[in-house]
Amino acid sequence: MLETLLADHSKILAECAIAERLRRNPAVTLHPTLYNAPLVYGPVVAQSAMAEIYGEYITAAAAADLPLLLTSPTWRVDKERIAEAGINPNINADAVAFMLSVRDKFSVIGAPLVLVGALTGPKGDCYRPDLAPNAVEAEEFHSQQINELAVTDADFLQTQTLPSVTEALGIARAMAKTGKPYVISFCTGSDGKVLDGHSLPEAFRIIDEDVQLIKAPTAYYVNCTHPQFLLDHYEIGELDRLKGIQANGSSKDVTKLDGSSETIADPVSDWAEAMLKLHEYHGVQILGGCCGTGLEHMQALVR
Repeated sequence: MLETLLADHSKILAECAIAERLRRNPAVTLHPTLYNAPLVYGPVVAQSAMAEIYGEYITAAAAADLPLLLTSPTWRVDKERIAEAGINPNINADAVAFMLSVRDKFSVIGAPLVLVGALTGPKGDCYRPDLAPNAVEAEEFHSQQINELAVTDADFLQTQTLPSVTEALGIARAMAKTGKPYVISFCTGSDGKVLDGHSLPEAFRIIDEDVQLIKAPTAYYVNCTHPQFLLDHYEIGELDRLKGIQANGSSKDVTKLDGSSETIADPVSDWAEAMLKLHEYHGVQILGGCCGTGLEHMQALVR
């Protein structure tokens, strides 16, 4: 279904920030390692707050008659963190089921598709490529969560905030074996490169060549970065495999934003203009937000 959506639509929305918005809500307490994932079990106030954020994005996309991609709150909900937290071992499947129920609740009959992706993240710090596992280690570490997510009714698999090509390659191998459509998304620095120093075309080529006989990624994204970083460093035609961006609201280097006690963002109009240029110059179809973004950013994209 994701492949068909990309073939049929030149403009697709992706969700903007979820966990960061919840973190600013005084009625919500995020888990120290699993973040917003346990909210699928409650408490009711926090669960409703999370559902409402997704609902805002669904409503905005429906009003604009644009398809929308959402992801489950399962970023870094791997076997080790689940065990350490003593949480329900079925949390990955339960989180996808929660997302599907939210989609059903807010979706408008006759509106374009809303697809739900099952999300994973890096093993370690998403801003520390030096701590990332190699491809063999990454495949072994991530396979359990990926396989749990693959048997749900999620429309596709997605991994994001990856700081290194080696870890991305291991995840791609695990996702390819499931047969499901999947998305690989990297963090990039202000130089437009993956944080381990690979250019985006190099990263895409390495992964495509390795997994193409099984199943290549349906799409590559960047996230937790700013569109201007790509506009400044890539010529037209160099990013043909880049299909999506979930961009930070700030044009500061991502490694300088980590741990900020407050939301840091550029004017929304400037952010939206840079996103539009990325779409027009490089054909990036899927546009959404990451840190420092919210409903106003999605509405600016629509406009």
